[in-house]
Amino acid sequence: MAPWIVFAFPSQICLGLGTLIVIVIIIVGLVGTFAKKQVHATLASVTLLAFLVAGKARVDLTSAPSPDTLVLFLQFVAVIFFMEASRVILSFDKERSELAGKTDGMSQAIRERLSMWVKGQLSRQARLTIGALGLSLVLLVLGGFTSVSINQLAFSAVLVLLVVGALVFLITQRREPETRPVTLP
Repeated sequence: MAPWIVFAFPSQICLGLGTLIVIVIIIVGLVGTFAKKQVHATLASVTLLAFLVAGKARVDLTSAPSPDTLVLFLQFVAVIFFMEASRVILSFDKERSELAGKTDGMSQAIRERLSMWVKGQLSRQARLTIGALGLSLVLLVLGGFTSVSINQLAFSAVLVLLVVGALVFLITQRREPETRPVTLP
């Protein structure tokens, strides 16, 4: 996703360092994913989100040619989806690794519930992401029909930040596998 986001902006926006930025983000993300370091994987995603917001702000300030707003919405929602999906997968891998080598009935039942949990989390995450994208599209269309004057700019900015904050909260709400005490019969 890093090349899609970084190279969507003109090269002057990233000061000609687009390729270097992409390489660093990819390396940090892959190290986080393969080393199962959630901090690194999240850092790569947050860096992409920060670049997306900063790039859009810089485009607006410099009047450079900008990617389509729909593309920016899609990129934003996709980064959040993959960031949360990686958190779910890393949690799944951690819990599954604790069951490695155990073949008793209880461990098998826990593995099955863990598999159902990860499927449920990813499907709910996908539905939330599609809903967030749909809401963004509705807001984009509504924004096209309204005009914002300079004295309403602060009010509009606050509304946009509230909507984005609500979407980020809904999409990134932390969900971990259930950890109830197990009673043995």
